[in-house]
Amino acid sequence: MFRKMKKAHSVREKLFRSGSRAYEIRYLMALPQEYGTEYIGENAVWLLIEDDYADCFTRSEARTDLFFKEYLPKQILAQTEVFLPLVRRIINTDDGLLIETCKRTGELPLSRVLDFYGGKLDSRHAAWMISRLLGICCYAEVRGIVWNCLAEENLLVDPAEHTVRVGGGWWFAAEEGGRMTGAQSSVYDCLSSLTKTNGTACHITDLECVKAIARRIFPDDAPKAVRDFAESICSSSAFEEMEKWEQVILDGFGGRRFTQMNVRLPDIAEAV
Repeated sequence: MFRKMKKAHSVREKLFRSGSRAYEIRYLMALPQEYGTEYIGENAVWLLIEDDYADCFTRSEARTDLFFKEYLPKQILAQTEVFLPLVRRIINTDDGLLIETCKRTGELPLSRVLDFYGGKLDSRHAAWMISRLLGICCYAEVRGIVWNCLAEENLLVDPAEHTVRVGGGWWFAAEEGGRMTGAQSSVYDCLSSLTKTNGTACHITDLECVKAIARRIFPDDAPKAVRDFAESICSSSAFEEMEKWEQVILDGFGGRRFTQMNVRLPDIAEAV
């Protein structure tokens, strides 16, 4: 009974207006983003893109999740459901563009998980997240796209299922060699000088972003093999990086071992 009362008390409501119509959302936490605000609910995430940043979305090729699923065989698509964004609807409101996406109850914003753990994760937890991110990069390489958004503030992690989903910023994605519409600061810092100059999407950006995440989330006492990987120069292929990472798992941890991560949505919601 107490858990249900506490859970109900933590839910907040917000009303968005679009002309004569109104849309109410129920969320547990609101996270500020460079483009606006991210509202985290139990089974949904609402991304509010303010008008000043809406052009990055409206000019993007990746305005819906269909962009990420085109030209892929069914057997690959079945494996992508755990990490691709799941867009439910897009609404033009008086406050900006409101994008409603789906999520599993167990999925948590990585930025808040990091806050909960004091900014760094146990090496074993950080390791499975990097594994999933490299898998996401391999998918992008096969699909011929560049995410341009792999950063803590855009990722949802499921501690129980050991999955990572791209929850926000996905509208910055572009076809390999295509024109970028923009980038958040954390991603911009990972761009090569050439990409900053010509604005052309290049898959090595995603790999640089993953290694930047590794440098930020692994603790100082992480295995040397992990620290060396995070500081190393990126290969030309995500699959090559994945092969290197598999060896890092062996050298640094002696192989893969499932490790329980005890954090849930009420934990980080109450901490806001």
